[in-house]
Amino acid sequence: MMKIVLRIGLVLALFFATIVGSAYGGLYWWFHHGGQLSNLEQPTLFEVPRGSHARRLAIVLHEQGFLEQPQLLSWSLRVFHRGETIQAGVYELRPNEPLVDLWGRFNRGEQHLFSITFVEGSEFRQWQEQLADHPFVRSGLAAVEPAELMEQLGSEFSHPEGLLFPDTYRFYAGTSDLQLYRQAYQRMQHVVTELWSQRDRAVPLADWYQALILASIVEKETGAEHERDLVASVFVNRLHTGMRLQSDPTIIYGLGERYRGVIYRSDIREHTPYNTYRIDGLPPTPIAMPGRAAIAATLMPATSDYYYFVSGNDGTHVFSRTLEEHNRAVNRYQRNR
Repeated sequence: MMKIVLRIGLVLALFFATIVGSAYGGLYWWFHHGGQLSNLEQPTLFEVPRGSHARRLAIVLHEQGFLEQPQLLSWSLRVFHRGETIQAGVYELRPNEPLVDLWGRFNRGEQHLFSITFVEGSEFRQWQEQLADHPFVRSGLAAVEPAELMEQLGSEFSHPEGLLFPDTYRFYAGTSDLQLYRQAYQRMQHVVTELWSQRDRAVPLADWYQALILASIVEKETGAEHERDLVASVFVNRLHTGMRLQSDPTIIYGLGERYRGVIYRSDIREHTPYNTYRIDGLPPTPIAMPGRAAIAATLMPATSDYYYFVSGNDGTHVFSRTLEEHNRAVNRYQRNR
């Protein structure tokens, strides 16, 4: 009798072991290979709130239409990822990605990297607007006075214009605007320090800040990379001889919101700290954020005897040595348009 009971017990044990093993194997295959998110034709952002746990995330994915079998996912996580923490953040849901890979990214905190691009020649007010409009940047400085920002950056200057390096910056959701400003400020310090050490000593600039002022003017005057060093040479030649820079972008910057889209004679006559038709030398601050190429061109300009240039109406400029040559170029390219 005892032998019969033992045999029956053994058969039942084998039976249940087979069932459990089969279920375990099926769950393993589903979680590691067959289980995927649904209704995803392209990468989609998904936010994992603080304090989230596995079962709740499975339900949320189901409620948002990304997961058809939330219970299978809950079972899989209990078996294969028991005790692992989920890190809050914004993640990218990817089409055809196995659930095991997605959950691995949740566990490791591999969040989606956002990016924001500040173009060369942009102004501080535009940086403020971009950061304030970005949905995943914590914008605590949107309305702050420039001097307060510079104090938080530990700068000796009171205005950030020209001191933030225009580039593409990558960040995680929840990054503050101050963190991005600090990256851009430190990057500009690195770039201008490097280029200042390589400068042409004949360039009449007292320090690296003056280099940024002139570079910002060069940046705004031309978008043609091949002629930046020639544009810089014109301004350098003028500084050497005491001529005024007479740069239209400085007038526009000085007018601020009063700029009407066209420079009028009254604008040229108006005396502002930035109107280089009226002041000698450089304006008090940069007028934009210069890029590396503009800074390099300013500190290592071409050797030329040009003192004038005018737009050729094709994105480039016509350079002249004398006022007579310049007037002919103006008549040809501007007044007879």
